[in-house]
Amino acid sequence: MTKTRLAAALSIALLVAPVSQAAKYRVVELPVVGKGQSSFPTAINEEGNITVNVGVPVSQSTPLSTPYNIPIDLDLLDFESDTLVNLLTDIESARNGDFNSVDYEILLSLIRAADGQQSAQQIADTISFLASENETTYMPGFDQLTDQGDVFAIASTTIVRDINDSGFTIGTSEGFYNKVDYTFESGDDVTFVVHEFGKRGFVSLDNTVVDLPAPATIAGGFSEAHGINNSNQVVGFGSTLFQSDTLETRIASCESEELIDHDDDPATEDQRYRGDVPVESCISTTVDTLTNSVTSFTQLRGLIWQLDDQGNVLNTKELGLLFEPEADDETNYSSQALGINDNGIAVGVSNGQYSENGVTVARNFGVIFDEDEVINLTPDPDSTVARTSNIISTATDINNDNLVVGYQVKSVNGTNRTKFFVYDMNLSEFTFPEDFFLGSASVALDINNNGLVVGYGEVDAPLTGRRTEGFMYDSNADEFYGIRDLISCDSTYTIVQANSINDKNEIVATALFQGAARDSSGEIRLDSAGSEIIVDLVSAVKLVPVVGGEVENCETPEDEVNRDRQGASVSWMLAFGFIFLGWRRFKNKS
Repeated sequence: MTKTRLAAALSIALLVAPVSQAAKYRVVELPVVGKGQSSFPTAINEEGNITVNVGVPVSQSTPLSTPYNIPIDLDLLDFESDTLVNLLTDIESARNGDFNSVDYEILLSLIRAADGQQSAQQIADTISFLASENETTYMPGFDQLTDQGDVFAIASTTIVRDINDSGFTIGTSEGFYNKVDYTFESGDDVTFVVHEFGKRGFVSLDNTVVDLPAPATIAGGFSEAHGINNSNQVVGFGSTLFQSDTLETRIASCESEELIDHDDDPATEDQRYRGDVPVESCISTTVDTLTNSVTSFTQLRGLIWQLDDQGNVLNTKELGLLFEPEADDETNYSSQALGINDNGIAVGVSNGQYSENGVTVARNFGVIFDEDEVINLTPDPDSTVARTSNIISTATDINNDNLVVGYQVKSVNGTNRTKFFVYDMNLSEFTFPEDFFLGSASVALDINNNGLVVGYGEVDAPLTGRRTEGFMYDSNADEFYGIRDLISCDSTYTIVQANSINDKNEIVATALFQGAARDSSGEIRLDSAGSEIIVDLVSAVKLVPVVGGEVENCETPEDEVNRDRQGASVSWMLAFGFIFLGWRRFKNKS
């Protein structure tokens, strides 16, 4: 916490006497504020280790908030170009890697403008950390050290999603971007920036990273890892069957040295299929074609990777669909496993069929994967919802008592809203708890073995820009709490999403607060008067239970409502914060 915010909090505390001993939770800011403008937690284990992602966009209208201190690859810059000569304020220092703040921002802007081009340095949209209350450790995924070998390149977008009690951290990362030197037939020397695969799950333990490949690996294949249990079973999904040989043919053509007459003109020189580019460039372009449109090329199925105690993959189990497609059906269907308990029961989502008036369409249903069985949690959806929404329901997590949480799309006053649920697999009973209000959209993200559910929901009723707040639901007592009711009344944090909870009832959450703006180097920005520029920030925080704590009485006259206790707009949460099911704007190489 910065001195300014600490002083403000102390001032409020002196003016407003608490009505009870303490709130039920205290907020601990994780040491990730200096890593990037925005950070989002995804999981916490029993040791209090927390997986955090940094640098995700905070809204649909703002540019990417990339991590701080991106190392610049001097080898990929042409300091003789008119662009750099005219723009940089100290080109000689920049040529030697000694950037002033203005030139550093200029170079980063130029690199980002060339995003996706094989001639340019690539910058990760999101990087990951393992955090505690006192320290952070960079989780590189498939990122690698720079040519100088002293820092990571921060080139591969990486998202960590879960951690078990043995310290196995799992997530998904881009293949590392390698540099390939090449000489054109004209004699000009160039460097291509390419990668061998687009997106793959991984497991990390200590300093070792093991990839979690999909069963089908044409063009690098495609896989994501989403959850892990204490038996070292990892769940996710990946490519299992390519319906055509399109990509395989392209790869073979990339590797071929056969000369082809591309234009049927005998006066022009024949070229290889790949043209005047290296094999690696052609393959990288094909990899991006798959990654940018994976469901156009391959079937996706939920997967369970079984790991040994060193993190090595022992076997991979392919999970099924809710239905068996016809033999001549070439549609690419998918299922995804998102969570797994210590009993080996997984949950997630699967394509299923909805039929009405003789018309059958594919819809996404929340499911349980129990051994070889795929169980539909919502087999009879509201017809109004099924006609208008591709998503019927999603199961996000399951605890060791086989309580499943997730959300179902329901029609509320003629509008589709997500409503979180708890499903008791042992009793086959559904519960849709009361949340913030009837028309609130709510999503459950996690459940611990004490039956406590965390997630987020809308807290006001405007049709657009709805604000969100994290919540906790006690499934044993049937009690629902907005997180702001559980923390101190004078807290400077707005908890907009409760992301994960362990069996000590410690919660990791996404918080909105005001703090100092920083430049791309992570240095605090000052205004013309030398004062810190204060902006809204999004950061991962930990909520620690207070022994003997009680819910404080935060009643305040309506005209004195503290804006800091209000929620944040739901739009960016749904677009980017929701358990990182989305990825990044995939790079189109040229």
